[in-house]
Amino acid sequence: MREQLRRLAELEPGDLPVLSVYLDLRPQATGENPAVRSGLIVLKDRLRQIEKTLLPRGPRLDSFRTDAERIQRYIDEHLPASAQGLAVFACAGRGVFEVVESAVAFDNEVALGALPDLFQLARLIDDYETVVVGVVTSNTARLFVMRAGQMEEKAGLRDDPIHYTQTRGRPPNVTRYQRHVANHRDEFAREAAREIERLVDEERAVRVLLAGNAVAMPPLQAALSPRIRDLTQVEPLRMDRRALRDEVTRAVADLVAQSEMEDDHAIADQLLEAVQADGLGVDGLERTKTALEHGQVDVLVIDEEVPLDSATRSELVRLAATTGADVEVVRQSEALRELGGVGALLRYKHDAPAPNAL
Repeated sequence: MREQLRRLAELEPGDLPVLSVYLDLRPQATGENPAVRSGLIVLKDRLRQIEKTLLPRGPRLDSFRTDAERIQRYIDEHLPASAQGLAVFACAGRGVFEVVESAVAFDNEVALGALPDLFQLARLIDDYETVVVGVVTSNTARLFVMRAGQMEEKAGLRDDPIHYTQTRGRPPNVTRYQRHVANHRDEFAREAAREIERLVDEERAVRVLLAGNAVAMPPLQAALSPRIRDLTQVEPLRMDRRALRDEVTRAVADLVAQSEMEDDHAIADQLLEAVQADGLGVDGLERTKTALEHGQVDVLVIDEEVPLDSATRSELVRLAATTGADVEVVRQSEALRELGGVGALLRYKHDAPAPNAL
């Protein structure tokens, strides 16, 4: 999705407009037709409204109608029933058609503009970055990849039961047996650590979440490389190792949401300290936008509830994506609201040149 965000951010304004669609595809919980997805009703109504503004004819209308038909065809023929959210960015006349399916709902929004509206896509990337999940015991490791709220189970690892062959007529050597068991446990931990690292690199994961018992965790943590250990969050195993994928998904989603909230407050506090120290931080819309335009920004920080119009929010995200800055969408942070709801952590300071002396 990061690549999609960057491609969309790099689009230049043109004669033909881009259609940005975000849909909540969850069935209605109440009403006469509980199976109806409200997002599809919003899509139909908004497409009709937008089409009226483009009448009676012209290339803008032709491009829009092609986009509307293609989006509806995608929904009818390709959208999985499990999808809770859908984002589409389309402009037939400019060869643009980008789709994002999500296991979490978007806020319903259908807009036509010179550039795509990118805020909700950036928020999805921030909230649901790829996580490698391990449910681990001493001799099993079930590995999952969670992205955009969707959980996919990968091939797991299982150690063969450890047998100790006792020689007839001789008592077992307890010390040797315990060493034998420990060696097997350590070797299995190293194998699991290698597979976790491979998945992190392959999936470009930004977080590793391990749920395991008190016996399994120490050797596995010790076997992880320092780079992976820095990404890792360890939790007690509160589920059966044979739990269904949906059970794992629910448990992991709660833990990831909690970690994301903690990260939100940490980044807002970091920004506040940087601004107070007149260091690598700026606050307010104008200063933040200027820093983005100069390529100074390392992390753009936006309060989810900041009262900005959609075009302004999308422009901030576009500038961040095209300059390689991360975007953090923060919730419920008094520190960030004190700064006006918008700010940025900087890679470097850019001081304006002093005026010429008279």
